[in-house]
Amino acid sequence: MKNKTNDYGNHRFPGQKEGEHIKLVIRKHWIIDVRIGITLFVIGFLPLLIAVVAEVLILDQGWNDTFLSVAMGFTAYLLVILLITFIKWLNEELDIIVATENRIISHEQIDLFHRQVSEANLGQIQDVTGIQKGFWQSIFHYGKIEIQTSASDIFFVIDFVSRPYENARALLDLRDKTTPHHD
Repeated sequence: MKNKTNDYGNHRFPGQKEGEHIKLVIRKHWIIDVRIGITLFVIGFLPLLIAVVAEVLILDQGWNDTFLSVAMGFTAYLLVILLITFIKWLNEELDIIVATENRIISHEQIDLFHRQVSEANLGQIQDVTGIQKGFWQSIFHYGKIEIQTSASDIFFVIDFVSRPYENARALLDLRDKTTPHHD
């Protein structure tokens, strides 16, 4: 499999310095979208489907005022569920780690209006750990990356990352290119 350590051309990110180029981008795996979709189906569409089937097939009262009121209630419920699902998806989608030739930047979307950005020099990276555990993580090649820096309080963690072992190795390779005399 090809290593994704390369130049990302004209792509930019907030806080990028002049002359700095993106070398590696680590994003979450697509499985997170499947999890969010299944949750949306179970708490959103399944109750709506059950209500419609119950009204039309079992109760067989037709499209009366009670049915229309319940349908409007379910529609409002579904809109709230869609909004919550979108916010959850956005929080997951915006979690990203960007590595340039000099530094590593972690963008973590904690809540809708709460974002945390951390950065460290590549030379400060002491250890990068890729973790896959469990059946599904092994089958779909996703897991967690933990990045320990020389400052003991800086510890980057991102869950549901695609190919955690390969991305961990790519980060270490990038660090080694930056600091060739690293022990």
